[in-house]
Amino acid sequence: MAYQALYRKWRPMNFDDVIGQAHITDTIKNEILSSRLAHAYLFTGTRGTGKTSTAKILSRAVNCASPQNGNPCNECEICKSILAETCLDVQEIDAASNTGVDNIRDIISQVQYVPSAGKYKVFIIDEVHMLSKGAFNALLKTLEEPPAHVIFILATTEIQQIPATILSRCQRFDFKTIAISDIVANLSAILSSEGISATEDALEYVAYLGDGSMRDSLSILDQCLAFCKDELTLGKVTDVVGAVDDKILYDFASDIAKNDTVSALRRFNECVESGKNFDNIAKGLLSVLREIIMYKINAESFSASKIKKQYLASCADSFDVPSLVNHINILTECIASFKTFASQRVLCECTLIRLTTPEMNEDYQSSLARISALENKLASLLAGGIQLNTESQSDASYEEIPLPEPPGEFDDVYVPDIEQPVDAKASEPAPKPQEKGGSVQSVIDNWADVTSYLVSNGKLTLYTMLFGCKLSDDEGVLLVSVDDADKRHALSEPANKEIIINAIESSLGVGVDVKFSSDAPQAIDDTDDVFKSLDAVGKNFPINFKLD
Repeated sequence: MAYQALYRKWRPMNFDDVIGQAHITDTIKNEILSSRLAHAYLFTGTRGTGKTSTAKILSRAVNCASPQNGNPCNECEICKSILAETCLDVQEIDAASNTGVDNIRDIISQVQYVPSAGKYKVFIIDEVHMLSKGAFNALLKTLEEPPAHVIFILATTEIQQIPATILSRCQRFDFKTIAISDIVANLSAILSSEGISATEDALEYVAYLGDGSMRDSLSILDQCLAFCKDELTLGKVTDVVGAVDDKILYDFASDIAKNDTVSALRRFNECVESGKNFDNIAKGLLSVLREIIMYKINAESFSASKIKKQYLASCADSFDVPSLVNHINILTECIASFKTFASQRVLCECTLIRLTTPEMNEDYQSSLARISALENKLASLLAGGIQLNTESQSDASYEEIPLPEPPGEFDDVYVPDIEQPVDAKASEPAPKPQEKGGSVQSVIDNWADVTSYLVSNGKLTLYTMLFGCKLSDDEGVLLVSVDDADKRHALSEPANKEIIINAIESSLGVGVDVKFSSDAPQAIDDTDDVFKSLDAVGKNFPINFKLD
């Protein structure tokens, strides 16, 4: 006898054998037991979830001579003939091959005849969404009011293509994707019956590749068993299907988190040389990033194997959710471009460069990544070159920084900075300030102490404006050059200038005068004499309009 594929050999024989669809099988069993059968059923869902198997079980259950709690016995003559596909009362039609009106007319012509052996004539129309518009219209009337001895069972994976007039005439059941745990349990039972051993992680990976489809999982298992006749392991599964091991994929994720482009490209080259498929690499990495983001959002309810949870825990803290969403978008663009891009390898390499170099992208999330990188650099500068106040507030003393009285003409706009606690070390007596005209060079040499003093006293705005400034001695006056005219204008304000002078005196004990300059040209003010003259010309020059 010819070899029979596992998904055919282990097809469910009754409702209780259907995996993961209890909400449907229990309903149908209750309808059979209470004799409240519908005249038309519509089964919809993704491939390999049990639609056709349930339809065949239903066709036997309604005709079985000795049903058992709503299930067919599979032992009577009618059940055997239906299983052997020799029963004239049950017909299975492939709508993908029989799409026209004439095919539906053949079905309608048979509806009027009573069943020859069973109680019902059952018409199973698979892939019903492939019927033409005319065929659907021809089926409408019969589907709405069929004879009492006729049951229609329609199955489809594309529910959105079914006309609303068909949907309203059927009792609809939606088949959901099967959970990985249910697939693993079924695969384990099948292998046990076949006398084959397999590791748990190998079965979990086969179930993961099945993507919620029992038939796909069994087909992959069949392929793996043809490769190895002894124990089935995860390594053998990945070798057969050309997939990338989870450890490698999480190493890719670690490279992305560290922005290590060299390591990511080296790892990608190793995968290619070992025969891994570009599509499998990209989709595997996409799946890993999706698992990381789901784990970060709700780690407690995330379902995964122990090994995978260890991988997730090791790298989840290295990512934030916005970055993960951005990475997923980039990978999705890569996968969608595989069919049109000239070289898949080049596309994958460019994608890895984009993932490990977020600042080169121009979207919103990349802008956030650049801002985050700048913040991290600023934090490292503060930690390395500037000693911030890390002691508790209770141990800190407060020193009031003297502020000059603002000039009268600025009374309505002057807002002084809020006083901040200084470091506890500031309670020690500061060096006595020197007279004006002290050593400008000593201020230049110890400028880091001045900026540290500003940060410690909460003058972050002034510190930011002074960041990257150039210092020079201008005939005994400290010349501070900044790169922006607006900064120069703000620093030249009397209150801000006095704060900087006081910071120099308090931190270095040196009294010097300070002035500010800028390399950038200052914008022309709209109160300039040129604009005033032009405005006067415009007011005094009459413009007369004459209408003919």
